Amino acid sequence: MKKLSPKNTTTFSQVGAFVWKYYKRRPWAVFTVILLLLIQAITELSIAYYMGEMTDAIAETSRANTEAFWIVAHYLFLVALLGTIFHIINKGTHSFYDWYVKCPAMRDCTVDVFKTVQRFSLDWHSNSFSGAVVTKIKRGSNALEKFGDSFYNHFVRTFILMVAIIVFLFTKWSEMGILFTLGSITYIGFSIWVTRKFINESSRDFAQADTHLGAQLADSVTGNMTVKSFAKETYEDKKFSRIAQNWMDKLFNVYLRFNATGIAQNLLMTVIKISLFGLVIWLWSKGQASVGDFVFVVGVYGLLSGYLRHIGDQIREVQRAANDMEELVEYSLTPIQIQDKENAKRIHVKGGGITLDKITFGYPNQKKTVFKNLSLKIAPGEKIALVGHSGSGKSTLIKLIQRFYEVQKGVITIDQQDISEITQKSLRESISLVPQDPILFHRSLEDNISYGVSRKDTKLITEASKKAHAHEFIQKLDQKYKTLVGERGIKLSGGERQRVAIARALLADAPILILDEATSSLDSQSESYIQEALKVLMEGKTTLVIAHRLSTIKHADRILVFDNGRIIEEGSHKELVKKPNGHYRALYEMQAGGFIGD
Repeated sequence: MKKLSPKNTTTFSQVGAFVWKYYKRRPWAVFTVILLLLIQAITELSIAYYMGEMTDAIAETSRANTEAFWIVAHYLFLVALLGTIFHIINKGTHSFYDWYVKCPAMRDCTVDVFKTVQRFSLDWHSNSFSGAVVTKIKRGSNALEKFGDSFYNHFVRTFILMVAIIVFLFTKWSEMGILFTLGSITYIGFSIWVTRKFINESSRDFAQADTHLGAQLADSVTGNMTVKSFAKETYEDKKFSRIAQNWMDKLFNVYLRFNATGIAQNLLMTVIKISLFGLVIWLWSKGQASVGDFVFVVGVYGLLSGYLRHIGDQIREVQRAANDMEELVEYSLTPIQIQDKENAKRIHVKGGGITLDKITFGYPNQKKTVFKNLSLKIAPGEKIALVGHSGSGKSTLIKLIQRFYEVQKGVITIDQQDISEITQKSLRESISLVPQDPILFHRSLEDNISYGVSRKDTKLITEASKKAHAHEFIQKLDQKYKTLVGERGIKLSGGERQRVAIARALLADAPILILDEATSSLDSQSESYIQEALKVLMEGKTTLVIAHRLSTIKHADRILVFDNGRIIEEGSHKELVKKPNGHYRALYEMQAGGFIGD
């Protein structure tokens, strides 16, 4: 399926198909709603009919008598009974529709889009504003509710009622049936045309402005620490005010066009009303309609005019809801960039040997190739350190092994298993990661520590935390392991977050371990403890260490020195520092216990 570009906007038919996909999952419920709406339409039409019959009964009686009274009372009773039945069915239909159709559709839509976005590539997420994505999903889910409500509660109901009225009128007055049909079609056609031509673009502009507003709000709130650190509250206020002003201008433009369209629709309804009333008066003058018939037509018009006015309003609302869902639909139409093959199998890692065979890779939308025909063999259980300036290819190599990106050429294998032929889930379950700046969920400490395993075991969580020297500070917290860590772990210090990440990797106990300078945020005392914990963690595991501080990798089995996507040196620490004019030696001497870029 073709990925939609920003200029290739989603069509209304695609939005409609997207919504219908969720409603048709419960055909019995949709059918029941339509059946109930049909009963309501017949009930409403019957009320108008018996009101006309009651009027004729009154008009044909010169004075009150017992027989006439009971005839009128009979019709009045039917009107009251049908009115009661209508209101009961009406409220019941709403409740049934909400519970069995609308709410499940909203839930399924939100869950499906969440699943899709979760599986988009790392590159997609790197180039997408998380605040904007959240805004689009929430707004799109709410828009689906509006779209569905308008369709079922107004379009289907009005269509059924129109058909019932047209059938009845044609059986009694063909002229009235023709006029009623033409008037209804003209009004609905005009409403659709003016909405598509006059409102569509402004509604789409507002949806984009709303996304921008939500994205800016999320960005500023998430980065509040930086805002405060640089005393930029006033700057952020002004920037957000400009965006909010643009949001208001777009919203006002939508309202202005809505109101102008409403005026035109009301004028058209007035023409239809005068035409219907004029025709029934003409039929009355010809002796083809009674006073009761006039009352019936007035009642039918009053009934249908309300629905038609709602139709006019709802067409505008449907268009606006469709615009709000366009980006959500675009997500659903965007193919997953990295997918498991149809017959992908689980990986079985025993030794953890990794081989890169002549791989070529460049990031999407970038002309520069990071790796070209790169080959590398890492023996099972080998401890490898990756060294080099920022942009040399260290982090890219790790991402390719995790299959966050696909190589353009060549093959990457783990224990002779091509990682492109296995499931991503099993691959990543076989790899533990301790990043330089660990991101924690706004959940409890025990939830974060046990995130890499299938179930929580209090004893194992505690043991892993002790090995990572996290248990000490956790015990000092009021809620201990139940303590919520805040968004992205903001309630913890950098060193505490690092220790939690190490405990998480210890508990996951995967055969392959990736350390992205896992001790960089720790003080000297904590670092010595953690180094011991990492030695235990690395035991028996194939380990790749992205090294920023070279003093931490002296005991690596092999050090790989990267430069512009090439391995220019490799060997042990002792071997490399002895090389005259060696790249590693220069870095080590320059660093003098400090850091180099990642």
